[in-house]
Amino acid sequence: MTTTEKTTVTEVNIKMRIGVSQDFRIEVLQVNQDGQLVPVLQPKYGQPYWLKSDKTGVFDNRNYQISEETDWVEFKTFLRLEMVYIPLGYFELKDLGAL
Repeated sequence: MTTTEKTTVTEVNIKMRIGVSQDFRIEVLQVNQDGQLVPVLQPKYGQPYWLKSDKTGVFDNRNYQISEETDWVEFKTFLRLEMVYIPLGYFELKDLGAL
């Protein structure tokens, strides 16, 4: 028996901005050796981002996410080259008058 599936393709428009290092880390409180709570920066796992070619100016046709497998040396290079884009949040769009 053969089944044919129809794939529906939808074009999506997402407003994005260049990502900066602060977009990809969060501050969490941890107990240090003295028993005090201290803020520690950790990766913001699950944060989506898109890459834009620094040669062609074209976005990859997929998104990426910060994960345990993220190559931080490569990622920092992408950030320095301003190749990393993140979607604008609701309040950013509101502040820009883009809603």
